[in-house]
Amino acid sequence: MKVKVYRKFVNTSSRLRVLLRPMADGDQTAVSEMFCRQASDNDVRFLKDDVRDPELVAAWFAHLDYERVVPLLALHGDRLVGDATLHRRQGSGRHIGELRIFLTKEFRGVGLGMQMLKELIDIGREMGLHMLVAEVVSDELAVIKAFRKLGFVRHAEFDDYFMDAAGGLHDVSIMVLSLAGRKEYLF
Repeated sequence: MKVKVYRKFVNTSSRLRVLLRPMADGDQTAVSEMFCRQASDNDVRFLKDDVRDPELVAAWFAHLDYERVVPLLALHGDRLVGDATLHRRQGSGRHIGELRIFLTKEFRGVGLGMQMLKELIDIGREMGLHMLVAEVVSDELAVIKAFRKLGFVRHAEFDDYFMDAAGGLHDVSIMVLSLAGRKEYLF
């Protein structure tokens, strides 16, 4: 699949039509607006990066490389309502991808996140990845349930693994989806 030309319309369970497409050079303002204006502090508290930092967002656009990170945006009309990314690891972990997702409040619970993740899973397969990983704060039971529906298995849980901006510690569940058949060895 050619990520640059990828486009797909999906419908939410609330019958809203949403365009899925890769992030492009002209999207910086919309991405910043989604994270800074549409999202509350609580909405972004479990994200790995400070998505409200203009320098971080600018760096995403300065270093767009679809072989390293596939950023998939969801647009309802002209409004950006979601961002899901597939981060390809390097070196000895180059067969592993990490999934991350963010949806604006009104687009949660309507199936959009599942559709975006399914698309990234398919892209990961086409990239030849063997495994996908998601790190989910263990209190986020709905998110864990969604990953389980997609076939992910909780392989580990780490106590106090994530520190939020206020310094609070949270347990993290490591969810894994195998994209390649598991090898079994007979001894």
